[in-house]
Amino acid sequence: MLVATRCSEEDRAMSGKRTTAGLLIAFSLGLAAAGVYLIGEHRRTQIIEHGIPAQGVITADHDTEIDHWYTVGYTVLGQARSADLRAPWLIDKMPVGRAVTVYVDPDHPERIVTADGYATPVWTSAPGWLAVLAIFAAFISIVGRWGRTRQTRSGGD
Repeated sequence: MLVATRCSEEDRAMSGKRTTAGLLIAFSLGLAAAGVYLIGEHRRTQIIEHGIPAQGVITADHDTEIDHWYTVGYTVLGQARSADLRAPWLIDKMPVGRAVTVYVDPDHPERIVTADGYATPVWTSAPGWLAVLAIFAAFISIVGRWGRTRQTRSGGD
């Protein structure tokens, strides 16, 4: 009887450590999502405030299973350019040929942003993915803890 009680206490302690570790991972991923988003928003705002406004046209819609972005053609300082725009969260559906106002980074004309949250860096969509991973980690930790607690209470192994 003493052995069964001891194993049960060890199982509960281990379960608590796994849950805590999972929630810490979820919290860290959530912080990373917030940090990447805030840094990206700061850079995007700086480009809007100090950049060169230009008229752009969506030339392609890339919608893969993992990511979604638009290629935009624009002219800045007399030179035709194109760049890919991504959003940190869910992306709106915009038709090819639609005109958009873009703001061009004067130091890096290949870097553009829009007033409604789109930007060129590949990591622009990272906050959404990190948030999804944080929610998934929290869910797995909580459901795993709940399942182990329920199993322990019912006496099963």
